Amino acid sequence: MDLHDPTNSTSEPTRYWSTTNIGEAMPDVLSPMCWSFWGPNMEAGARLAYYDFGLLPKSDIGVPENPNELLVAYFFGRPAMNLDRLRSLFDPIPGMTADDFERDICGKVRDGLPPIPKSRQTTLNVIAKAPAGMVRAGRQIKRSAAEQRTWWEREVHDGAGLSDPRRLLKESAARFREAFRAHVRARFVLMSFHAQLTKLAEGAGREDLVVRLLAGLGGVTETDVADDLWLVGADRLPLTDFIRRHGFHGPLEGNVAGASWREDPAGVLPMAKAMAARPADQRPRQREATMVAGRQASIDELKAALPRSKQASVGLLCGAAARCVRTTEIGKASFLMALDGGRAATRAIGRAQRDAGHLDEVDDAFYLTIDELLEPLPDDVMDLVRFRRERRDEYRRLEVPATFTGTPQATVRADDLGGGAGDVLTGVAGSSGVVEGTARVVVDPFEAEPLEPGEVLVCRFTDPSWAPLFTLADALVIDIGAAASHGAIVARELGVPCVIGTGDGTRRIRTGDRLLVDGSAGRVEILDRPPGGPGVSPGQGRREPHQNAHEDGG
Repeated sequence: MDLHDPTNSTSEPTRYWSTTNIGEAMPDVLSPMCWSFWGPNMEAGARLAYYDFGLLPKSDIGVPENPNELLVAYFFGRPAMNLDRLRSLFDPIPGMTADDFERDICGKVRDGLPPIPKSRQTTLNVIAKAPAGMVRAGRQIKRSAAEQRTWWEREVHDGAGLSDPRRLLKESAARFREAFRAHVRARFVLMSFHAQLTKLAEGAGREDLVVRLLAGLGGVTETDVADDLWLVGADRLPLTDFIRRHGFHGPLEGNVAGASWREDPAGVLPMAKAMAARPADQRPRQREATMVAGRQASIDELKAALPRSKQASVGLLCGAAARCVRTTEIGKASFLMALDGGRAATRAIGRAQRDAGHLDEVDDAFYLTIDELLEPLPDDVMDLVRFRRERRDEYRRLEVPATFTGTPQATVRADDLGGGAGDVLTGVAGSSGVVEGTARVVVDPFEAEPLEPGEVLVCRFTDPSWAPLFTLADALVIDIGAAASHGAIVARELGVPCVIGTGDGTRRIRTGDRLLVDGSAGRVEILDRPPGGPGVSPGQGRREPHQNAHEDGG
């Protein structure tokens, strides 16, 4: 058998890539099964979405074999966005530029970039297709998400699909592709309105208002997750009902090889009890209401800074941006349901293959691609599994730069970069507010002890499963992401100051450090470091994600 690894590729020397933003969707190093979903299926879904808006011709919707032409490629098990290719797609959009796209993804734009040659035909295609696509995007994603939920409850939560896990695996991949297509359409619309709102505020000299205008939108799905978990802790919602609503979430939920709450329902209870023990005004729904009420003041401030002729557009843009954020998060939940279907199917097939003596462990199945797992397994399949396990373990010890040109040079990850009192970390202003508090570095929110009042959550990434922990934090410091990332969106909804995109905050800050977090300026200062070592508590240390926790779970 050919020992190859689909999660590592190469790049031409001049191609520019970024792991920023997309890295939070797939926080752990990908297994080959994860790659089967996020590689060809995500690429196909994204290309179809760009075709829907006229950005790609029909001849380009197929997945190219050349990694330099992919929208996303994979290096050392990590996804990286092809910024050069994506910039060329977004520049023809009326009212938006390639720089707007790069700023949305990375939080900043490279200096000295040459102008992108305009394609008159592409611009005409966008003008012809994009307006209708933008109007339909919200309705389509809500309709498809409702159908996806019905499917997930029946086939995955209730287990109907496990009677034929091979069919479920193929169906989950197809559903992921279509859900991601809808998600990208919604994300496209959000970026457009975000860019227009930013330019309006910059023109008024009030760029500081942009983050506040994107707070207090109301109705974001992650607030529902957090509030329902609060209800569980307050004994007002049965745990079984919570899992039926939100069981596709869980630690490392963007990785198919991760675990979901559906597989380990009891894991959410300590967090639920800690949330419910806080004062009533800290309930997620109450915090959301406070932020929604305060948003109008920011809208009024921007209107006052603009000439009368532009004031009417403020309300229209703010309303459109709020709707787009909500539909984008709905789309994210939809593709996470499909991933959980793939997770359930893979473990079911892995269990059968282990029992038949073809695999050593259930989770060996995640070291095969969809096509490989569905084919009869060769006698030497375990040689391939062991090779890929070793590669994945090796990749976890390495780090890849946030941005790079050509094939990246991975380096051995240093868990502690040093630092101390007086050090300043910079990132992106994710959610407004200034807080002084004690750092708590967290790897897994549901294996850590719940945060205490006055603590600042410091983490590498967030996904929807982290939303409940946000309600316990006085502020957030996040390594990966930008202002439009999940962590920043939820922080704004709950009124938690947030600095995102620090890059290495989890390796420069230690549990117990005294921090000053300025979410409005994107700045974190280490005020004091207690003596006596790193001060990392059990459950919060810098360790690798827990693997194989559900070897025999359903």
